[in-house]
Amino acid sequence: MDSNKKVLATQLSALVLPKLTGLSEKHAKKVLATVEKAVGDIAKKYAKLVSEQEKEAARVRARAEKIKLKAAEKEAKKKKKLAKKAAELKQVSQLMRKEAVAAPVKSAPVKPASKAPAKTKAKVIKK
Repeated sequence: MDSNKKVLATQLSALVLPKLTGLSEKHAKKVLATVEKAVGDIAKKYAKLVSEQEKEAARVRARAEKIKLKAAEKEAKKKKKLAKKAAELKQVSQLMRKEAVAAPVKSAPVKPASKAPAKTKAKVIKK
């Protein structure tokens, strides 16, 4: 950063110093010292603003990356949950198929149920 500050300071000095041609040597030295000090301050502030801008951009990138990561994690959780449900459903369906296939083999042939004869009501005779 120091080299950038020096380059900026020399550029600013080159713009200001030619304007000092009408001054006496004493006053020109005072103005020159003031100009160099001001140019140094300007260069420092410029470098500071550039570094702040870079930090802000890095923060924005980090924030965006964090949001992107959270979204990816959320999506992964969702997929995992759906996969778990699908596995459970598959397991239940396999169990149902096994039971459906195994049930007729294990039981004896079933006779059709015939109707039971209707009960007749016996009349009770009192004597």
